[in-house]
Amino acid sequence: MFELGTQYRKEGKQPIDLSIGNPDIRPPEIYYSTLSDIIASRHSSSDNMHKYMPNAGYLDTREVVARDLEPRLGSSFSAADIVMTAGAANALDVSLMTIIEPGVQDEVIVVAPCFVEYQNYIENNRGRQVLVHASIDFDLDLDALESAITSRTRALIINSPNNPTGRIYSEETLRALGDLLDRKNQEYGIEIIVLEDAPYDRLVFGSVRYESLMMWYRGTIYLTSFSKSLGLAGERIGYLAMHPQIGQDDETRQIFRAALGTNLRTRVVNAPGLQQKVIAKIGLNQSIPVGEYESRVNRLADTLESLGFPLVRPQGAFYLFPQLPDRFASEEAFRALAHSGEDPLLYTPGRFFGGMEYDRYIRLAACASSADVERGCEKLKRIANAP
Repeated sequence: MFELGTQYRKEGKQPIDLSIGNPDIRPPEIYYSTLSDIIASRHSSSDNMHKYMPNAGYLDTREVVARDLEPRLGSSFSAADIVMTAGAANALDVSLMTIIEPGVQDEVIVVAPCFVEYQNYIENNRGRQVLVHASIDFDLDLDALESAITSRTRALIINSPNNPTGRIYSEETLRALGDLLDRKNQEYGIEIIVLEDAPYDRLVFGSVRYESLMMWYRGTIYLTSFSKSLGLAGERIGYLAMHPQIGQDDETRQIFRAALGTNLRTRVVNAPGLQQKVIAKIGLNQSIPVGEYESRVNRLADTLESLGFPLVRPQGAFYLFPQLPDRFASEEAFRALAHSGEDPLLYTPGRFFGGMEYDRYIRLAACASSADVERGCEKLKRIANAP
């Protein structure tokens, strides 16, 4: 999509790019002041503050993450449960590398619609993706999940708030999922690891609360980044938090942690050092103004609904996943209208998020500027009223 937007600009057009989840809102001022103070301190120090670090990250950073995460996820973490990573993508990749045994067709269940890169991460680590579709309102379909679990299931990836739908899973749903996994583990003599991919967990709208599976299932690894909550997508800083009781026993837990650390070294070695020091100072409770993204999402949602696009209204994140009205013969027909004129509207086709099941859906990213969101609404009106 970057390339298409560049092409249109070279042609003298002014594209409305709602295709990529690239955060528009800049980090809070405390981020910049803290980063500046850290750089000044390092510059004035007689010691070299840029030495190698533990691969899992600086101890003080991991202690702060463990402290601030406890009230949020309902588990008592220690620094040993935290690994700093180069964003949530690195956390997901290294977790899968640790869980999947190459060459034996280990299965990883993914709930669709889902982030487009999950399949690549799974297959690059020589696992097999098993796609399970969500319910009609994009909640977890527990019956479908139960049917998909086999003796070869090693992991389940869930994403809440969801990309592309903005769905947030409730406490009731997650508690039921934990019970289901406990039953299946006992049935097959396995421990399914749930990778709780949560980079949008600070972007929650209205009275809805983000809930974590961590309270209901000990085989959970929480993965996140500061790309969305602080607007730091390009800095590639995130972390993973393992449930303190993950694994069958203490020995298994230690082996898993050691393997994960070894695998991290073979991927990126360690997370960016300066960014870790910023997090150690400001903690996890700083955020961009979420209300700004909420208003942009609501503006697009109101427009789509007024034009007859079936939509499950997002509860968080900054995406919308509308279905095309019947008057459009296909997504290709809609795209021809969207890309027409001097202001082509760029979006991501729904099939990228789970196959042809979503061929009549599109994803719009409301993290573009407010002006571009407004332009997008006007373009949608023209598309809907086209003869």
